[in-house]
Amino acid sequence: MVTVLCRQRHGYDVRMYPDDHDPPHVHVWKGGRQVKIDLETMVVISMSHRFNSREIGQIVNLLRERESLLLSVWKRLQDS
Repeated sequence: MVTVLCRQRHGYDVRMYPDDHDPPHVHVWKGGRQVKIDLETMVVISMSHRFNSREIGQIVNLLRERESLLLSVWKRLQDS
């Protein structure tokens, strides 16, 4: 797993796996909790532990701000 964004606003880490499956997505971690979010739709795919709706909103806003970078990294990791 590669950490793409570390300790971003509100303490979220954004990670990706090389050679991962579609759709393009990220794993966002904070305090031992994880949520997987589709980068194209910004929809939650799965959660290991619950994030509340405010936290999901913070995460989605962060991902939208960095969407171009994240999709570029996704492509590089899947092509390598």
